[in-house]
Amino acid sequence: MVNEEHKSRDAGGSPAPVAIEGKCLAAGGRSRRFFGHLLGLPRSGGKYHVRAAAWMDHAVEVAIPTGDRQEAVFRIERSTEQSVGLIRTGELVLYFRGQDIPVDLAELIETHAPEQLARHTIESLAEQLMADPELGDPAQPMPESTEQENRPVSLLDTWGTDDAWADFFAGGELARAQLDSLDPSSLFTFIQHSDAECLHVNPHTGGSVVWLINHPWDNRIRHGQAIGDRLDLTTAASEGMITSDLDENDVIMGNPGKLQRLLKRAEQIHQLTGKPLFFSNTCTPVVTGEDVESTVKRFARRSGCPLLYLTVTPRSMVNVFHDVLVTRRLQAEQHRQERPGTINLVGFRSDPESEELRGLLNKLSIEVNCIVIPDLDFELVEHMPAAEVNVFYPNKLWQHLYDQVQFSSRVRPLQPPAPFGIDGTLQWLEQIGRALGREEFDLRPVREQAEQARQQLQQLAQDIDQCCLGLVLRADETHFLADPGNTWGVPLIGMIEEMGFGLDIFLKVSGREQAARAARQVHTCLRRPERHVIKAFDSMTGMLERIENSRAQAFFSAHFFDWRITGSGKNLFSLQHFEMGLRGVVRTARRLLGICRTPYYQQLHQHLRRSRAGLWPAGQLEGAAK
Repeated sequence: MVNEEHKSRDAGGSPAPVAIEGKCLAAGGRSRRFFGHLLGLPRSGGKYHVRAAAWMDHAVEVAIPTGDRQEAVFRIERSTEQSVGLIRTGELVLYFRGQDIPVDLAELIETHAPEQLARHTIESLAEQLMADPELGDPAQPMPESTEQENRPVSLLDTWGTDDAWADFFAGGELARAQLDSLDPSSLFTFIQHSDAECLHVNPHTGGSVVWLINHPWDNRIRHGQAIGDRLDLTTAASEGMITSDLDENDVIMGNPGKLQRLLKRAEQIHQLTGKPLFFSNTCTPVVTGEDVESTVKRFARRSGCPLLYLTVTPRSMVNVFHDVLVTRRLQAEQHRQERPGTINLVGFRSDPESEELRGLLNKLSIEVNCIVIPDLDFELVEHMPAAEVNVFYPNKLWQHLYDQVQFSSRVRPLQPPAPFGIDGTLQWLEQIGRALGREEFDLRPVREQAEQARQQLQQLAQDIDQCCLGLVLRADETHFLADPGNTWGVPLIGMIEEMGFGLDIFLKVSGREQAARAARQVHTCLRRPERHVIKAFDSMTGMLERIENSRAQAFFSAHFFDWRITGSGKNLFSLQHFEMGLRGVVRTARRLLGICRTPYYQQLHQHLRRSRAGLWPAGQLEGAAK
């Protein structure tokens, strides 16, 4: 996704209209007519028209009525290497959300829109909207809200849906906790109003708590606690984070005094550090009806403390870092010169894996300018414009951050598949070389390391051939296997197959038609389907039977305490066990092999069984203790 148009953007020239970036604004009649012509709708003879158009954060949405009180919502956004849609140009991708659209509408748009879209970037579309005198008018219609494809219906669906018993990927919880994957402690002081249990799904706490979710960004397994050591309680209380602790009495009787004391302490910390306050209002105060927002607004007016207010809703999380990633970055682009042959790694953790990638790139005479997100501070952002290319790590939960990094930027973007596995790492390096204009890119300096990794995998092949891993997912979750952007960049099936493990894949379905469709979708992800097993189930009992009777020694789960797996005599692995790079694939293979060989749960699972509600059967604990 690198094209010459980016090269012509002069950092000292007039920037694109960043005033609307990150906002949700309804467009007026002028914009509706513009997007109607852009999509070729006048050629329908009046059958189709644009009912509503809007700028949504970093993209354009257009609503077109299709009859029977239905409408199709089309979205135009910046294209990436993984973008899939009805139309894709070098800069943009157009796709629709919701139900299927009429065939004649699809044909009309596919015929007439590509040529028009090819003339635009997301910035030029923003300019068109900025010229609309009715932009942002509350009287203008908005496209109907439609859930984004492959995203959780609710940020709480990990815990609260009817089939939560079949959820092993925790997509809703990871979406809810996405800001916890970043470390903004250098930018903000974090203030949280919550009950104590919230801290167990929040990895950026001061104390050492047990987490309920195996967060993919946590390096506890990959590189140990020394990587990204957390703050001690004293430092956290004085600089990093403070929280209330709502208990049962507060829920029943109410206790506004706790919030007042929390804000008073927050003001003292701001006076000490000078950092803005990042206030997170969690589920418990919302459910109990505490008017936190009004109290916080009054506090902000009285104290003058700069404050960012966050809730558990998706909308509140989108533009937390707008000032850093857009405003300050664009200011830096006006003063910092580009250094040829340099790249930024965006979305990569600063850890031994990234250092290995940096070393491989250095052997190919490619310099890493900076590594940004999840690490984020003003100094990093100010250095970003010195790079020639931004190399993005594929991660859909961070896409809104990537959009902000790239909005109106003169630094060219590239988003190849993440460097997992031997072939994946070599392809990643090759794509970066080509993006830097090196058509005859020579990988020989790193092929020796790649060959060493292949030999090490081959030495493990006989043992791995005796092992099998398991995946359980709901029929509508096959996107976790098809698109690594949904699994924190990790190509689960691709890497498992490259290492040589077999797979048992179990699908929760509600009928034969759904089972057949889901099985076909999974089958297309497999390079060696003859080595793997795909089976369905339609009940919790059936699921537990599938797991217990499986040949797999370990099953995937994003849940730390997963009695569904351990009570069935199986071990557990998660995204935390996968590493990037040439050394990483060997370390991952050895790690998973060790898990498969561990007999602990196989020998003790009869003492770990629970009821459908997750409770210990009567007398089981007493029997296990004897």
